[in-house]
Amino acid sequence: MRRVVIVGAGQGGVHAASSLRRLGYAGELTLVSAEACLPYQRPPLSKAFLLDADPAPVEFHDAAHYESIGATLVLGDPVTGVDLAAREISLASGTTTPYDHLVLATGSRPRPIRDLHGLRNVFHLHDRNDAVALGARLRGARSMLLMGGGFIGLEIATAAVQLGCSVTVVERMPSILSHAVPPQVSDFLLQRHRARGVRFHLGRSVVAHDIEGDRLESVTTDDGARLPADLVVVGIGSAPSTELAERAGLVVDDGLVVDTRLRTSDPHVSGIGDCVRFPLDDRLERLTSVQHAMDSALHVAKQIVGQDSPYRPVPWFWTDQAGVKVQMAGAPRAEHDRTEVMSGPASGRFAIRRYRGDRFVGGTTVSMPAEHVKMRRELAAELAPPRSPATAVNAS
Repeated sequence: MRRVVIVGAGQGGVHAASSLRRLGYAGELTLVSAEACLPYQRPPLSKAFLLDADPAPVEFHDAAHYESIGATLVLGDPVTGVDLAAREISLASGTTTPYDHLVLATGSRPRPIRDLHGLRNVFHLHDRNDAVALGARLRGARSMLLMGGGFIGLEIATAAVQLGCSVTVVERMPSILSHAVPPQVSDFLLQRHRARGVRFHLGRSVVAHDIEGDRLESVTTDDGARLPADLVVVGIGSAPSTELAERAGLVVDDGLVVDTRLRTSDPHVSGIGDCVRFPLDDRLERLTSVQHAMDSALHVAKQIVGQDSPYRPVPWFWTDQAGVKVQMAGAPRAEHDRTEVMSGPASGRFAIRRYRGDRFVGGTTVSMPAEHVKMRRELAAELAPPRSPATAVNAS
């Protein structure tokens, strides 16, 4: 392999570049980012980064690192097209870059609300510029309206409360985080947030927006409640960034579709991270987590250097909110027929384990990091290939 190009310089893209060199890849290596700044970590953006009036840098590495591994880092020049036949990418600057293997690490983006586009007090959190702007605005805001009760939104709500901002959450589901955590954890976190003053309108939808000039003054929910706010954060989920793949003619279906080796419908193109849907537990799954980005990046790097194997990750996730750390192990939608609770929510430290028959398929912990690690080890042991009997060596 003479030339590898990685499109996207988030967690997956940067880890893929570093992994390739660590595994002995000696060819040309190009990492392309649409952003003009050095590649940086995203998880802190919804947490500590918002609390710091002068937020510290969150770059993965300094510029010298990319030079040291022989990677050409292209910043602020988005990829506008991929020519699969010619095996080259086109950049906004008008230049083209050839590849022998292309890695798409284009990530995901927040789902917008079209009617609110361009309003100066409405925020999404996607990149560092968003976080800087939101953090600055939170310091002068009396109230924040959060539309959506997902992980990132509730992490932002936690930071907002710490900054003295009152927070109201509108969530169309009857509970928070119901897609990702057991009911006991959802209820526990709900009470933690409420104890900090966060108000919730659960099972409610926004039916009207009161817009004056370039500001959203209030929203009205389907039960007639009018909710004003100084600033509004939209956190209604994410969508895979697959426009580039679609234009190239690759197979896309709510994500860039890849096989068990993370190869796309073109064998010279792989996909990693948030943007892909891959086979997991007999279905196509899209995972949005730092660990999946890193695991899939390492796997593709191994494929490129000839270490062939199927991608069989142990998914795990975490969130810091309302003063506690919640950690999840296993596929969020893994089928199960029973659960076991260790300790209990009243203690503030508990774990819930999910089983299908006698097989452990995943679990969630609250402030029990050692139990979380144990869960991951159990899941990894399930995936490990069986050991073959030792073969005698004839030394004669």
